[in-house]
Amino acid sequence: MILGTGIDLIKVSRVKKALDRYGEVFIKKIFSENELKKNSNKSLMASKLAKSFAAKEAFVKALGTGFTKNIYFKDISLRNEKSGKPSINLSKRVKQHLKRITPNGYEAIINISISDEKEYVISNVIISLKKK
Repeated sequence: MILGTGIDLIKVSRVKKALDRYGEVFIKKIFSENELKKNSNKSLMASKLAKSFAAKEAFVKALGTGFTKNIYFKDISLRNEKSGKPSINLSKRVKQHLKRITPNGYEAIINISISDEKEYVISNVIISLKKK
């Protein structure tokens, strides 16, 4: 069963413009320490941060909240498993919200896919339900 789906497409140059215009203010408002650590290569930073940005947007769409109900960009952190598969870490507050909207007897599973092509990044998130 599917609880929610979300998709986001972003132009990498949009993230680059935000980085150029707002610099550290933009970075500190949107990205977790973990995301910044893995994206320290300046020449690839806009592209890699665009992936995180798109993943966060797609997730809140799948959650059905957008960035409301006290859910902020930094509450969601994109990471990669050892295999390279993307996954999302959530803050305690977002985990609690997800648990509240998950029907009794089920657990929520977050599936994420990210793809990029030079100028664009797309992310798709499906929150599915699995019986406990």
